[in-house]
Amino acid sequence: MDTLTSERSTLGREHASPSQRSTAEPDGAREEIDDARAPPGMLVDGTYRLLRPLGRGGMGMVMLARDESLDRDVAIKLIRPPRLGSGHRDRFLAEARAMARVSHPNVLQIHGIGQHDGTPYLVMEYVEGQTVAAWLRETKEAGTLPDIDASLRILDATCRGTQAIHDAKTVHCDLKPSNLLLDVDLRVRVADLGLADLMRDLLSSRKHERAGTTAYMAPEIEQEAEVAPDLVARADVYSLGCIAYELLTGYVPFEGPMKLAALLERAVTTPLAPSTLRPDLDLAFDDVILRALAANPAERTPSAETFRRELVAARDGTSEPARILVADDDRDFREVLVELLRHEFPRAEIEAVEDGVQALAAFDARRHSVAIVDLAMPKLDGLELTGHLRARATASRVPIIILTASGGPAEWKRLASLGADGFLVKPVDMADVVSLVRRTLRQRSRSVRPPAVA
Repeated sequence: MDTLTSERSTLGREHASPSQRSTAEPDGAREEIDDARAPPGMLVDGTYRLLRPLGRGGMGMVMLARDESLDRDVAIKLIRPPRLGSGHRDRFLAEARAMARVSHPNVLQIHGIGQHDGTPYLVMEYVEGQTVAAWLRETKEAGTLPDIDASLRILDATCRGTQAIHDAKTVHCDLKPSNLLLDVDLRVRVADLGLADLMRDLLSSRKHERAGTTAYMAPEIEQEAEVAPDLVARADVYSLGCIAYELLTGYVPFEGPMKLAALLERAVTTPLAPSTLRPDLDLAFDDVILRALAANPAERTPSAETFRRELVAARDGTSEPARILVADDDRDFREVLVELLRHEFPRAEIEAVEDGVQALAAFDARRHSVAIVDLAMPKLDGLELTGHLRARATASRVPIIILTASGGPAEWKRLASLGADGFLVKPVDMADVVSLVRRTLRQRSRSVRPPAVA
């Protein structure tokens, strides 16, 4: 990454992906060449007076400069001479275009582009502060965990910036803490769009390019897998999930207790629930973050904005369901209930089935946040289905609400002993169903801790 803040470090080399690192020359030799070609005091294109280095990366170097025409500080990125060919000039220009497509307070702004003595350069907003990576490193060195409120502020702004990038039909492709700039007020700018691509360009190749940083890279990019058109941007959502996990626990998802073996198998491995690494973290964050980290893009949180809203809801104790399973053999009632749930929970995915066997298969295929189940169903009734669900570790925090046209205290007593959370007699007041969904979600998220991991 090419650091654009006032921190003077080698973060660019430490966090650059293998594809970004130069192997043609040692770091020391590269720095000497860069320093010789862009010494402090040099005037670039008759306008920008170079002041000092801000950072270096495989593509080029970034300098603090003074715009003598507008009397302001800027960051200027100069492409390194060895990178002028082999497509790197095109990548450099693509970065400028990607930045220019987005205008948002949480995305680093580009001021201009030009050439100086045949060397392309970008002029960008200068952010006085540090990267999120440096901020995290400071907390680790102090022996503390990142502050939850500050972390959530950073995440909120990062999601907003990422959504703005997606709204501009662009995918960042390299979101990570070292590419997030923090000013002194902890305001975030998403930076380094050097790997960004237009969604249409990604789709035209039918594959993601394998680029970025492994610890924050979505499995489909690492495996260079084909991705459906409407799922392309979810690679960035996976990266946001990794960043959220690290900001709230101090670990990246497959670091610490998971170690390298799980990192290599993450396409089939679920990371530890964040609350197992940080006991003071509300359990509501577990489902939100783990959903963003789903290996299958189709099961992942659908957008950066949805992820942001779910984090806010988890913090406020107003968690909304991500997926709702409805099992009822009365087709008319089922359709009315589904429409109501879609209206009340517009961001939730609603899956409706007509019997208990289908419900169990649906839950095993895609874990749901809430199950609303009819007591009397063919093949597998509500009692049996409740027992089967509660036998699954993945359903330990999933509220199960039973609806029935017949039943009373005896049935409810047995259902409660099996682990059902609510019991409503038809004809039901639909407002009661919605209220019960929200109430049982809060109760389950706060009272049931995930099983211990050996």
